[in-house]
Amino acid sequence: MPPLRHWITQYLFAVVSMFALLTIIDLASGETFERAWPSALAWAAVASALFIGARYRNTKRGLACGVCDTLDRK
Repeated sequence: MPPLRHWITQYLFAVVSMFALLTIIDLASGETFERAWPSALAWAAVASALFIGARYRNTKRGLACGVCDTLDRK
Protein backbone atom coordinates (compact mmCIF):
# COMPACT_ATOMS: atom_id res chain seq x y z
CA MET A 1 0.00 0.00 0.00
CA PRO A 2 1.36 3.44 -0.90
CA PRO A 3 2.41 5.73 1.96
CA LEU A 4 0.22 8.56 3.24
CA ARG A 5 2.34 11.08 1.29
CA HIS A 6 1.15 9.42 -1.94
CA TRP A 7 -2.52 9.89 -1.05
CA ILE A 8 -2.04 13.49 0.06
CA THR A 9 -0.24 14.30 -3.19
CA GLN A 10 -2.98 12.64 -5.23
CA TYR A 11 -5.66 14.59 -3.33
CA LEU A 12 -3.91 17.93 -3.76
CA PHE A 13 -3.37 17.31 -7.47
CA ALA A 14 -7.05 16.40 -7.90
CA VAL A 15 -8.26 19.46 -5.95
CA VAL A 16 -6.05 21.92 -7.84
CA SER A 17 -6.85 20.55 -11.29
CA MET A 18 -10.59 20.29 -10.61
CA PHE A 19 -10.66 23.78 -9.05
CA ALA A 20 -9.00 25.21 -12.16
CA LEU A 21 -11.40 23.41 -14.47
CA LEU A 22 -14.52 24.43 -12.55
CA THR A 23 -13.33 28.04 -12.25
CA ILE A 24 -12.67 28.24 -15.99
CA ILE A 25 -16.12 26.83 -16.73
CA ASP A 26 -17.77 29.34 -14.39
CA LEU A 27 -15.80 32.24 -15.86
CA ALA A 28 -16.69 31.13 -19.39
CA SER A 29 -20.37 31.16 -18.46
CA GLY A 30 -20.17 34.80 -17.36
CA GLU A 31 -19.56 34.58 -13.61
CA THR A 32 -17.09 36.89 -11.92
CA PHE A 33 -14.05 35.35 -10.23
CA GLU A 34 -15.18 36.58 -6.82
CA ARG A 35 -18.45 34.62 -7.14
CA ALA A 36 -16.97 31.60 -8.92
CA TRP A 37 -14.04 30.57 -6.72
CA PRO A 38 -15.81 29.65 -3.44
CA SER A 39 -18.21 27.19 -5.02
CA ALA A 40 -15.53 25.83 -7.35
CA LEU A 41 -13.22 25.21 -4.39
CA ALA A 42 -15.97 23.53 -2.35
CA TRP A 43 -17.00 21.24 -5.20
CA ALA A 44 -13.38 20.42 -6.01
CA ALA A 45 -12.58 19.55 -2.38
CA VAL A 46 -15.63 17.30 -1.96
CA ALA A 47 -15.37 15.56 -5.33
CA SER A 48 -11.63 14.97 -4.89
CA ALA A 49 -12.17 13.55 -1.41
CA LEU A 50 -14.72 11.09 -2.79
CA PHE A 51 -12.48 10.11 -5.70
CA ILE A 52 -9.32 9.63 -3.63
CA GLY A 53 -11.30 7.98 -0.82
CA ALA A 54 -12.68 5.42 -3.27
CA ARG A 55 -9.20 4.77 -4.66
CA TYR A 56 -7.82 4.34 -1.13
CA ARG A 57 -10.63 1.97 -0.19
CA ASN A 58 -10.16 -0.12 -3.33
CA THR A 59 -6.41 -0.27 -2.77
CA LYS A 60 -6.87 -1.28 0.86
CA ARG A 61 -9.29 -4.04 -0.13
CA GLY A 62 -7.04 -5.18 -2.97
CA LEU A 63 -9.64 -4.53 -5.66
CA ALA A 64 -8.37 -4.06 -9.19
CA CYS A 65 -9.07 -0.76 -10.92
CA GLY A 66 -8.07 -0.31 -14.55
CA VAL A 67 -8.19 3.50 -14.43
CA CYS A 68 -6.26 3.61 -11.14
CA ASP A 69 -3.60 1.27 -12.49
CA THR A 70 -3.20 3.42 -15.60
CA LEU A 71 -2.89 6.61 -13.54
CA ASP A 72 -0.30 5.06 -11.20
CA ARG A 73 1.91 3.87 -14.08
CA LYS A 74 2.34 7.43 -15.38
